[in-house]
Order: sequence, then C-alpha cells, then structure tokens
Amino acid sequence: AALTKQLGVDAGVVERIFRAGVCHAETMAKRRRVGEHPADSRPKEANEDGSEVTSGLFSEGISLEQLRRELADFAKERDWDQFHAPRNLALALVGEVGELCECFQWKGEVEEGLPGWSDKHRTALRQEIADVFLYLIRLSHKCHIDLPKAALDKLAVNAAKYPAGLVRGSSRKYTEYTVNPGQAG
Repeated sequence: AALTKQLGVDAGVVERIFRAGVCHAETMAKRRRVGEHPADSRPKEANEDGSEVTSGLFSEGISLEQLRRELADFAKERDWDQFHAPRNLALALVGEVGELCECFQWKGEVEEGLPGWSDKHRTALRQEIADVFLYLIRLSHKCHIDLPKAALDKLAVNAAKYPAGLVRGSSRKYTEYTVNPGQAG
C-alpha cells in the first residue's frame, strides 16, 4: 500500500510490476544455472558519492541472437506480432528515442560516466536506452536484416568515408573533405 501511494499508481499495477520482477528474477536464475549469463565481472568505477557503477564495458555472454529470440517469444506470448509491422516498429522506435532524449533535456553537455546523476536518473536513462535497443533489434528481425552483420558492414563503409589519417580530430561531414592521392589512410 505504501508503494502504491508513493508511486501514485493503482495496486493492480504494482502487483503486475512485482510479478514481472519475480518472473525476470526466475529467468535470470535459470540463465545462471545453465551458464548463459555469467555473473557481472565488469570493472567497477566509483561515483563522486562513492557508489559503484560498472565501466562502459558490455556484459559478456548475451548475444543479439538471444535477445532477438527473447523478443520474438515475448511478442508471441502476448499476441503482439500482429502489431509489429516494420512501420509500426520504426514509429515506436522514434517515440522511444524521444523519451531517451528527454533524459538529457536541459542538462547541457553531459560528461562520460554521468557524474552527478542520481540513481533515479541513471535508471531512467538505462531503461530508455534499453527500449531503443530492443525496438531496433525487433525492427531488424521483422525486416529480415542481420543486425550485427549490417553494423559491421556500415562500420567498414564509414571507415572508407572517414579515413583516420584524413579526419582525425574533425567533425566535418565526409563530403567536406578533399582527398589528395596518398593522403588517406
């Protein structure tokens, strides 16, 4: 009752969130038992307030394919495939990007590691980034695009457009550079 009052939501909503949390905890425990998701061994860094946060490294043992399958199962269990046409997913992705941008609105430049951010704001950012990521994976799946391969292919294209020796330290667009023979590379 205190939580419903504190959050200002209906008791049924709190109950659903609680059950979802329990289900998630059970799924994570199952993954640990079968070795799919090892304990988080990423290096920790200290915030200004002394609390620990993980460094910018990603968790090991979680693949995009695993996430793609879990998202497909999630949608199937809820009969949401009917709503997951590419256009709908792209529009939902744009909405989530807007919510992600709200996390940074009116904050000016934000330093790496988010110094001075509260746990509440870090959690909100974490959830919005995850929403964007999950919609991107789902959109890729529904468009039959191999997202990891597409990302590596695009990185190669960008490397050709922006040769390190030519663009180092500059934010200009690739069309603004002139390449002299032997200069790129």
